Amino acid sequence: MKELVWYPVVCHMLELQTTVADRESSLRTTIMLLLVYFAGIQASLGAPADSPEADLARLMRGEILVETIHEQKSGGAAKVSTVFHTSTDNFWNIVGYCKYEFVYVRGLEYCEVLGSDTSFLKKRHRVNNNWYTPTIDFTFYASRNSPEHGEFHLVEGNLKVMEGQWSFKKLDDSDALLVTHEIRVRSRFPAPRWLVRRVLKKDLPDMLACVRGLAEASGDKSLLANDLNRCPGDIPD
Repeated sequence: MKELVWYPVVCHMLELQTTVADRESSLRTTIMLLLVYFAGIQASLGAPADSPEADLARLMRGEILVETIHEQKSGGAAKVSTVFHTSTDNFWNIVGYCKYEFVYVRGLEYCEVLGSDTSFLKKRHRVNNNWYTPTIDFTFYASRNSPEHGEFHLVEGNLKVMEGQWSFKKLDDSDALLVTHEIRVRSRFPAPRWLVRRVLKKDLPDMLACVRGLAEASGDKSLLANDLNRCPGDIPD
């Protein structure tokens, strides 16, 4: 587990001990803390889902639901859902433009459109998300197959896998639109699967909240302000 960021810190702490007994005591304490930490992560990933009716009620209140998926596959994958009060066209007007991606994609340093028309988009991204993960530079292809569905996949770059989809479902006769985003990522660099999943579960809800805020699709002013406050980048004037 040499790639874990806490490993050198633990080793340094142990070297500061002056006796074998102190070292053994410190090591036991460290192991117990790590077991508690990993147990907490496992509990959060494996928590039972609510009923569909309860989930829908939470979504209609403006909550953003996220869960891990494809747990049998390498890398990390997650699904995030929420309700927008807007049209799919307005949604794509936010998601499809680099100027907004700098606002809602955490750590985005570079964005270039390499080709596009009304049904597809090819882009290059360079993302420096966290101090403990390398910068990723990749090109992806996104297609809008219908008003209710869009997909994307990796073309080239320093990722092994990057694929996913957007789906939209109109709710009843209101302006409510259920938006669901799925993504699976696998890096070429060594990274614990639990860490990739943890980053996805943290960043994806913030990203979707930010997109909803930028689209002015939150449903009320207080939720709109909250959504915009979750944007990782600076909001343009």
